[in-house]
Amino acid sequence: MQRIVGPIVLAALLVTSWGVACGDDKVSVRYFAGYPLPGRSMERLDVLVERQGASMKTEEQDVDRYFSLVQTTLADHQVVRDWQVVIPDAPFVQITIELGGRKLQLASAHVILERSGQGVVTERGLEALGNRDRASVLAQQSEPYRQHRLAFEKILSLTLDRVRARLGP
Repeated sequence: MQRIVGPIVLAALLVTSWGVACGDDKVSVRYFAGYPLPGRSMERLDVLVERQGASMKTEEQDVDRYFSLVQTTLADHQVVRDWQVVIPDAPFVQITIELGGRKLQLASAHVILERSGQGVVTERGLEALGNRDRASVLAQQSEPYRQHRLAFEKILSLTLDRVRARLGP
C-alpha cells in the first residue's frame, strides 16, 4: 500500500507546489548547435510560448490547455528540479519552464544524438549501441533519469505541436 500512496502523494504535492498556472507563464525551447566546425555556419533556434494573464477569463483557451499539459507532465514524471545531460561540444536542447512563479530548466543532447539510431545517451554520456537494444540500455538507467527523459520529450513534443498550431499552414 505504501508503494502506491507515496507516488500519489508526491504527484499531488508537485501539482500544488507548481501552483495554479496563471499570469505570465513561459516555456522556452532553445537549440544549441555545439562546437562549430571550422568553415561551417552555426545555427541557434529559440522558441518561446508565453501566456500573459487576462484580468478576467471566461473560458479555457488552447494556451491554457498547453500549460496545463506541461504542468501535468512535470507532475506525472516527478520532475521537481533542474536536469541536464549535456555532452561537451555536442548539440543540445534546453527547455526553460516558468510556471506558477517557479522556474525549472531541463537540458539534454539525447534527442539530437540518438537520431542516427547508432547510439544512446545514458547517465554516463553517449554510448554506441553496437549489438545492444536501445530500450534495454535505457532500462538499465535509474528511474529518475528515465522519468526526466520522458518529461523532456513530452514537453518538447507539446511545444512543437503548439508552434505548428499557431504557425503551420
